[in-house]
Amino acid sequence: MTTLIQHGSRELPTVDVAGVRWPLHKLAAVAAGMLMVVGILAFGGSAVMAAWAAAAVSLAVWWGGFAWCRSQWKHGASEYAVACRSQDR
Repeated sequence: MTTLIQHGSRELPTVDVAGVRWPLHKLAAVAAGMLMVVGILAFGGSAVMAAWAAAAVSLAVWWGGFAWCRSQWKHGASEYAVACRSQDR
């Protein structure tokens, strides 16, 4: 038997950016990537190295934040998906 969970008990942490709600882990990933680019270029690294490092750090923070947010629900992916869907509306 399949159970439909219609209401997530917890909200995703979000931040308003120009009137659009962004999940906090996505904003943290963008900020970490930008800091990586600035840090590498400030210490004399190449733009290619800065781009690759920023992509790797952004991806790690994005997925890590996603995994952390998803683990906050006792029913796992189904409750997380319902919460994400309810915020889009």
